[in-house]
Amino acid sequence: MFTGTLKGNTMPDANSYEIRIGEVLDEKWAAYFAPFTLTAGTEETILTGVAHDQAELFGMLLRIRDLGLKLVSVKPITRQ
Repeated sequence: MFTGTLKGNTMPDANSYEIRIGEVLDEKWAAYFAPFTLTAGTEETILTGVAHDQAELFGMLLRIRDLGLKLVSVKPITRQ
């Protein structure tokens, strides 16, 4: 068991992200992508939400990949 400390930056706080998918998904997919919010446009779908760590963000990206959806962009939302 590791009981020391790690050098480098501390673990960042949760970050908000905007993920754009090049497909239009209807509201029935909202539960699948929870806790992210699904907003369908005319040509794409935007998922917005908080990822508490890299693993949670990666899990959301894996869901998109597993469905064969086109990932357009992943953008962190800066806090103001």
